[in-house]
Amino acid sequence: MTAAQTGGRTFRGDLDIPEGLPRGIDLGRIVNKDKAIAMYGRGFVEKMTDHAMLADDYAYQAMLDFKDKSNRTSWRTFDRALESGIDSIDDPTPGMVSLFEQLDHVPDWVDFDQLYRGAVAFWRAGPIVPPVLAWATIAGGFSMYSATRPVLFSGRLKSADHVGTRLVESFRYVVAAYTPGGMDRFEEGFRLTAKVRMIHAAVRHSLSRSDSWDWADWGIPINNLDSMETQAGQFGVKFVDAVQSSGIRYSDRELEDIFALSRYVGYVIGVPEEILHTGYEDARLKSDFHTMIEQPPDDFCRDVVHSVIKFSVEHPPGDVEVLPGPVAKFMTTERRLKLVYGLLDTWIDDDVMKALGAERTGWRHILPTVRPLVTAADRLGRLLPHDDEKTAFGMLRQFNDAIKLPDHADKATAVANPDEVHADIAANKGAMPVVSHS
Repeated sequence: MTAAQTGGRTFRGDLDIPEGLPRGIDLGRIVNKDKAIAMYGRGFVEKMTDHAMLADDYAYQAMLDFKDKSNRTSWRTFDRALESGIDSIDDPTPGMVSLFEQLDHVPDWVDFDQLYRGAVAFWRAGPIVPPVLAWATIAGGFSMYSATRPVLFSGRLKSADHVGTRLVESFRYVVAAYTPGGMDRFEEGFRLTAKVRMIHAAVRHSLSRSDSWDWADWGIPINNLDSMETQAGQFGVKFVDAVQSSGIRYSDRELEDIFALSRYVGYVIGVPEEILHTGYEDARLKSDFHTMIEQPPDDFCRDVVHSVIKFSVEHPPGDVEVLPGPVAKFMTTERRLKLVYGLLDTWIDDDVMKALGAERTGWRHILPTVRPLVTAADRLGRLLPHDDEKTAFGMLRQFNDAIKLPDHADKATAVANPDEVHADIAANKGAMPVVSHS
């Protein structure tokens, strides 16, 4: 295990977990160990899987401080420190000081001009980006066995009256983080990324006290290994692969810029640099590794993926279509749903689609059919005068209209309310079975 030292505090990553648990490589969730060792080497496999039993203790300790009534630290204190800096807080706790020392430290590999270019490149692909985000990355991400475990307990992706809220919250965070300039210290992307980080810590705390959390199978809730995959894979490799499989091509420089941005988002959200991806090729290697050792989708994954897709098609966020307007305008809800599964047939691996029991619709031929035209138009567009920044901000305006907070809403509510999530987990609204230790 590793330790990180800052602000006088040493964090191993294993605060508040039970004794006697297996090492990461021996967790029930890990498959294909021998194959992974043969391909990647034992040292790499053990280092990465150890992080299934390690998590972000900077945020976790700060969150424990919130629960300690002997001090005045709270979620409101955290929000104020995000807005104005830790120096604006009178008598902050050691946990808060350590967290903000880590948050405010800018690693020497960060180039904010490159991050800006990465965000422009992310969105310059145009109308294909919202569907890829909604279905290939967010909905498709829940096809991962490990990523689905923490979201099952609250029931927020099972109950129709909560799915839309949860989906819009995810969009707000991702869109803000991937807005050009959004990850500057006092911008919305940084604020929401740090806020999501703390919500993850709160979810970890709640799940750690649930009789239904299977430590020996799943590891620590919201662990480093899965958080790494979210940035390197879900919003990195899987995003760019889906865009490029649709006919748009990113240049080598654009890819490096996009992955520099996702790397810094990963850093701010608490992925330790020890396993955080360093660039495009490293992200692909680590994402492929995570896929290799991952359990196949189960019934829980199927329920969540289909629930998210169905809701997003029937109730587009903010009543703004995820699909391009000219496409959506003439389609019934049933036809749109079939189109989404047709798109996913191109964006998601065949074995995953089969495991999800996804319908194979005639629309699966749509992207292969139009891809040559999209590719030709993209190549021509790159040769002619073009303004990627204008295109990116045009897409962002459209998407932000769909996910903006209601008028007069407190911006602290832009992402999940941790108290509500805790209450739902404590009540086990997802109806997860109690773990048997016999």
